[in-house]
Amino acid sequence: MRSPLRPTRLAALLLGLGCLAQAHAEALPAVVDKVLLQQPSVRSAQALLRAADAQITQARSDFLPSVGLSYRNADSRDETQGRPLDRNIRRSDASLRWNIFNGGADTARLQAGGLYRDAADADLDNVLEQVSYEITENYTDIVRLRHTVGSLAATLERQERVEANVARRVEAGRISPAELDLMRVRLIQNRTILGQLRAQLGTAEYRYRLLTGQAPEQLEAPAIRPADGDTDIDALVERIHERNPRLRAALQRAAARKAEVGVARGSFFPAVDLSYSKRLDNTTIPVPVSDTDRSGQVQVSFDIPLGGKNLGRHTEAVERHQAAQADADDLMLKVSKDITDLQRQYHEARQIAPLLEQRVAAAQRVSTAYELHFEAGRRSLNDLSITQDDLFNAQRALIENRAQQTTLQAQLLGLAGELRSALRTRYHAAPIAPALLGTTYVSPALAAAPVPTVDAAPAPQVELVTPPAPPADTGEPAMRARLEAWLVAWSARDYDAYRALYVADFKPGKGRSTAEWEAERRQRLAEAKSPALRIEALRLKARSTERFSTLFIQHYRAGNYRDTVKKQLDWVKADGQWKIAGETVLAAPTAGKAD
Repeated sequence: MRSPLRPTRLAALLLGLGCLAQAHAEALPAVVDKVLLQQPSVRSAQALLRAADAQITQARSDFLPSVGLSYRNADSRDETQGRPLDRNIRRSDASLRWNIFNGGADTARLQAGGLYRDAADADLDNVLEQVSYEITENYTDIVRLRHTVGSLAATLERQERVEANVARRVEAGRISPAELDLMRVRLIQNRTILGQLRAQLGTAEYRYRLLTGQAPEQLEAPAIRPADGDTDIDALVERIHERNPRLRAALQRAAARKAEVGVARGSFFPAVDLSYSKRLDNTTIPVPVSDTDRSGQVQVSFDIPLGGKNLGRHTEAVERHQAAQADADDLMLKVSKDITDLQRQYHEARQIAPLLEQRVAAAQRVSTAYELHFEAGRRSLNDLSITQDDLFNAQRALIENRAQQTTLQAQLLGLAGELRSALRTRYHAAPIAPALLGTTYVSPALAAAPVPTVDAAPAPQVELVTPPAPPADTGEPAMRARLEAWLVAWSARDYDAYRALYVADFKPGKGRSTAEWEAERRQRLAEAKSPALRIEALRLKARSTERFSTLFIQHYRAGNYRDTVKKQLDWVKADGQWKIAGETVLAAPTAGKAD
């Protein structure tokens, strides 16, 4: 018989692989740092930022004068007084032109260029945060799907064992063949779900390869520690309004559009240009009657625009500024709504997380108890199948909650432009406890107990004949399974399961009859408020092939009552099952009110 205290073979395999991967798992921040700058969207944003820098350089050049040089070498045939004459002309001129006033258009253009450059820088930050979130989401999705596939595979393995057991009973004529059909229907449903999950996992892994250029071989469950102030919605909204890269870029573009209104307004003013030209050299052969060899000239010109072209340009600039400002205001409203929605979802996900762990542990206990009940004929196969599916659904909800917390927090950090820095400073691995992903409940007490020894002294109140030393296989796994079933039944206040673990004529001692003990235990189990048991220092000793003793320290709590005792349970084989024949308290209880 497989011990309920031990994980299934598949769960053990997954646990072993998980531990191996954990030792060499590639952390999310390392993946992001490695591939972030290789993304096409990031390279595009970087190129646009460099283009914005180049526009600033162009705007600055308008403040400097322009210099011109010209050289002329011409051969011509002239006529002078009716006589043809071949003439060669070589002439050099230099000019300097400087715009000294244009209504402030150059200044406004330079200001607009600087604002566009700031917007491009904010766009780059926004793209970096978006890509970081995309990688985080994909990384988390793969971990979520792998955990879910492993959980469902373990459930299927357990259901297949139940199916084999049911098939044997059908062949023996003990139950109806319809029970076998019911089990097969459940298996087909879950195998279909498993196929869907594997398809989703394959898509997520392919997307990971596209994003990172590497295979998702070893990933760890990611998490980001909350920072102070993350729970204050007003402070969070204000912080994101100040630091959101996309909103910052929109506001910078609106300001740049306003500066462009100044550029258009400058066209209403006359342009004043100062120019200086000088002839450097002039050689004409043969020499004409009159020509200029050297000269210098200073000229000031006014250019006054007429018509409606400039008025239309100004109107266009004003309307574009208003549109850009309206877009920024609309984006601020959307960001505020997203922040509120995401923060509330994240808060609720964190609040429900401990309850989901309790749900998984309870579902494991119920599934274990129902399997015992089914073996004893007190529960139907349909009841058992439902509890197994409930356990998988509970584990799936827990896995998705962990992934949801990470992705929601990453979204909030991305809105604040802080995701990349948070991955470097506040990231940590947060694997789900392997016991929660299994199909069998493993109590923290037994999980933390030392390796069982077999040198405990027997209880003085129980007389046992000590036979020769038993063989190496003393039945400890089965004994640990029955002890766990005893703990589960007591914690679940399941009297029927609890009573089934004792021999039919159990003698409680102190002159009480079996009936009196049964009435007392039924009443105490029914009245206990949220009972919780924990055992430690567990020791097991095989007395013979038909007798076993378990010695441990028991911690019990129900409502405000607590006690700690040292207890020994003596087990005997009855109808092929280990059952309790003696229960002895070896030390007086220490009881008191809860703090």
